Amino acid sequence: MRILEFNHYALSFAVAVPVLASCATNGATSPNHWMQSVERQSSILARKIARGIYVDVQTGPSSSEIVGLRSENGRHPREFCKVNGIGYADRIAVDGQGRLMAPDSLAYKVLIFNGPSMCARKLASLVDPYGQPIDAASNDAATGAIAVANVFDNSGPGSISVCTLAAGCTANLTNPNMEEVAGVAMAPNGDCWASAVTATTPTLTYFQGCSGSGKAATHYKNASYGGLDIDAQGDLVSVSYNTYESKIYVYKGCNPGCSLIGGPFTLKHKAMTAHLNEESTSLLVADYQRAVVDLYTYSPTKLTFQYSFISGVSGGTISGVAFDPRSEE
Repeated sequence: MRILEFNHYALSFAVAVPVLASCATNGATSPNHWMQSVERQSSILARKIARGIYVDVQTGPSSSEIVGLRSENGRHPREFCKVNGIGYADRIAVDGQGRLMAPDSLAYKVLIFNGPSMCARKLASLVDPYGQPIDAASNDAATGAIAVANVFDNSGPGSISVCTLAAGCTANLTNPNMEEVAGVAMAPNGDCWASAVTATTPTLTYFQGCSGSGKAATHYKNASYGGLDIDAQGDLVSVSYNTYESKIYVYKGCNPGCSLIGGPFTLKHKAMTAHLNEESTSLLVADYQRAVVDLYTYSPTKLTFQYSFISGVSGGTISGVAFDPRSEE
């Protein structure tokens, strides 16, 4: 099983060069065209090998470290870079362009880091005036909308802040079904969902275009709230956390009517958040209970535990994990 794809792309690049060279020798391709092709392949390779896995480790009550891990030669992922400029971070996520998003519920802001290279420089520090950010989702955090899940608002129940780097956070989405918010997901068309709880009832709220007052999703089966992701088929992957066990539910639709198409799959260890790889064949789960990352093979109808690995940071609690590149939603 491949965890990351850079070895595959390296092999493709090595094969492509002789083929292109042969074409140039036969006069079918000009030397300039051949060099341009090589440069394009080299650029693709460079982007791929720069990517891997992010792990957020809360090392204290107000401090975090985010490290980049990579798998080589079939070994478990190992640390190869560290994100600079992190004070504290909650549930991390990656946007559609490979930019890291790190909400900070203590400082009421979301840190955005450049991409697609991992552990790149900080792009922006986005202040959230509405509440305590705990999760974020975006298709393009540099130029598009960023949906930020506030576990609680300044005035009480949680919400979704809608922000851009250019204008800041200009909208606050609330709904009676959202009291304590745990996660947010955004579809390629801009729709978004919030996973929350009201008293003891788990809820999912759908916001068309990530705007308006939202609608309560129907036929939502989760036993509790948790993180959200969207797989390559457009299915909503929902974590359900409680004191005794955590589960994964896979839904189609939820706009607002849900159809359960996979699960509930019981996770090996307790977790609040999980994210998929680019092909949606692997799922990373932040196992805060044992301070390790759990890796599963994923399909909408089957989830299989593979193994656990450590982050490289000694001590602390793992609060978030993310693949870069993320799922092709």
